[in-house]
Amino acid sequence: MRKYFFFIFLLLISLHSSAQDSALMSELMKRIAAHQVNNNSFFVNGIFPSYISNQLHFSERKKDNNIFFTALIDYTLRNLRSKHLINPTPYDSIHVQASTAYTYFKNKKGRTTYNFWRTDSAYIFPYTNWIHKMKKNTALPDDMDDTVLSLLAQNADSARASAVHKEMQYYINKNKENAKAINKNYRKYAAYSVWYGKDFPVVFDVCVLSNVLHFVQYYNLQWTAADSASLQIIIQSITSGDYIKKPVSISPYYGNTSIILYHLSRLMSNKPIPQLEVLKIALITTAVRQFAQTNNPLEKAILCTAIMRWGYVPPAFKIPNIDAIEQNDLPFFIGNIPSYFPLPIRKIFTRKGWGLFYHYCPAYNDALFVEYLALRRYLIAN
Repeated sequence: MRKYFFFIFLLLISLHSSAQDSALMSELMKRIAAHQVNNNSFFVNGIFPSYISNQLHFSERKKDNNIFFTALIDYTLRNLRSKHLINPTPYDSIHVQASTAYTYFKNKKGRTTYNFWRTDSAYIFPYTNWIHKMKKNTALPDDMDDTVLSLLAQNADSARASAVHKEMQYYINKNKENAKAINKNYRKYAAYSVWYGKDFPVVFDVCVLSNVLHFVQYYNLQWTAADSASLQIIIQSITSGDYIKKPVSISPYYGNTSIILYHLSRLMSNKPIPQLEVLKIALITTAVRQFAQTNNPLEKAILCTAIMRWGYVPPAFKIPNIDAIEQNDLPFFIGNIPSYFPLPIRKIFTRKGWGLFYHYCPAYNDALFVEYLALRRYLIAN
């Protein structure tokens, strides 16, 4: 009899927790929709406002018109919708509006690649004014991260994905002169550079490489030598411990161990990759350790999502109010000017924090919590 009542007690707690999660998810989805731009003199219609700070502190002082966070929100929610983990109606409306924004960031010469910033109008480099005095053309090349995220968010067809993958093969590490920004232990790999720029320095980022391989796996594309080389970089970053000891070195545009784990878990949850599966327990152990070491609730949510993607039950933590979620000081993305510099100079600048700019997006923070809550609710129900 006691066992019966105990079971009922646990069931009631579970149902109460699930109801609370559903209510908060609904509120967060409303907040995401409210953030989406409809008519603004600065931001493109359909995108989600984001901001730049030169300190590790959230601020709305400097606005930034980029497609990065919109693609992330769009794809994150689309992925949850496809698994029936969220109410489709709010997402469908968000997606329709977001779909109008991608064209402003698409390659202006017709190539199916995307830029972090607008390509349709006069471009003003947003980080600092002194660069304009040194260089007239401050536009960055299109990049693989925004390209694959934008295509995944738009649910591009297989033919388009295959064509983009073919184009990627021209932008790998082949020229030693262009590889001076790469850590010496990784220069041997003919893997993808972040940038679609033939004369631009080659930069490796394990989070970007994870997104590219996630794209390859999602569309069941035939693996190339560059895909395999990119996987080897990811594996080496794990087995060497660099993803813990040197996160900015191996992921200059994300630069955080917890965010690296989040990207690795997304790649591994798509379709098993045997070389990564053998490292899963080590990654989970790191995630649990990172969880214990941080007091940041957004970072805890990211880590819990990673742990659940790997099929394990995460630790519990107190979810903050929505204002605290949206104004969190953890930047998901770093504008890293020194990443293009030769390695010795890059190390000095990075160590001193020179040329680092931190990107924040309140709506994406909301989406990360929606993802965490949706996976947690599924875990409780199953």
